[in-house]
Amino acid sequence: MAAYARGLRLLALRSRGRAELERDLERRGFAAAAARSAVDRLEAERWLDDLAAARALVRARVPRYGRQRIARELAARGFSEETAERALGEAREKEGASLSRMAARLWKSAANLPPPERRRRVRAALLRRGFRADAISAMIRNSHEIDGSSGEVP
Repeated sequence: MAAYARGLRLLALRSRGRAELERDLERRGFAAAAARSAVDRLEAERWLDDLAAARALVRARVPRYGRQRIARELAARGFSEETAERALGEAREKEGASLSRMAARLWKSAANLPPPERRRRVRAALLRRGFRADAISAMIRNSHEIDGSSGEVP
């Protein structure tokens, strides 16, 4: 019963997946069987929903990160590959806007660098944030600032 109550409190703080909640309960000193039983009960009572938790994580991360980084975080939190793919499906449309927004911000912050170094740093930062290399390259290629014809950010 104590594991159930603790699990409910943890879910009140933020949504979590089944594996993450079970792991968190075990870290807090509950036996594996008690944690599993509490998670089963929370799931049966619909307090726990893996897909909803994964979608919430994706919604929170999409403005700043690419799909690859978000997918790694979902895997690290114990979401199944199927659940992660379903949750990430909603991020496909928003990834281009996120990439453009982050690139503009990074481009502006590197304004004091020569163009080749600036491109390299922005590209590396975007890759670390989980954006696809081909999407970054296409955005840089299509940028008017890169070819020197405009003072606008990419």
